[in-house]
Amino acid sequence: MPKDLFFSIPDGKRSRIMEASINEFSRQMFNNASINQIIKEADISRGSFYQYFEDKDDLYFFTIQSIIKATAYTFLKQFMASQPQDIYSVYRSLFVYNLQLLSDGEYKAFFRNMYFGLNYRLQQKLKAIFSSIRGELLEYRLNELQQKSGYDGPYFQELMNILELNNRDLLMLYISRPMDIETIMDVYDLRIRVIRTVG
Repeated sequence: MPKDLFFSIPDGKRSRIMEASINEFSRQMFNNASINQIIKEADISRGSFYQYFEDKDDLYFFTIQSIIKATAYTFLKQFMASQPQDIYSVYRSLFVYNLQLLSDGEYKAFFRNMYFGLNYRLQQKLKAIFSSIRGELLEYRLNELQQKSGYDGPYFQELMNILELNNRDLLMLYISRPMDIETIMDVYDLRIRVIRTVG
């Protein structure tokens, strides 16, 4: 998380820093991204950067969190309007929404680099971000869906973990192989049928 000073700088300067961050992480995967490039594009000094952020990790994860929150609210509006029947339909809707972000969304290059650059450490931090956002946005609906499912808390949580892993795996597959959306959705639906059979 940025230091408190970051939140007290003028909006225009904060926006420039975030835009420079998004641009750099869209051009480069995390390991190759350059703080120097971000500083140059944002037109701030290196000293200022370190007054706002601990390091590149701090900026990167704040940028991810900001983008995901912004896009998640759009998804949430669609989700609330759709009245999902069960947890499977929630994760299917989320998968379709993420496919759209990776296919033609404003942050397409950013998300592609994010997924391609994942290592264990980054994956664990991302998992914490996603869990936090999921909790903020969907918790009350998830409780309702859990009750509808008839599953107890630990079982329902594991089912959500499996569905999240499936979504991430298929998003990686979609990014790494030339594949149209219809084909990846066929694979998605097949996997969900298998998971439902086991569950």
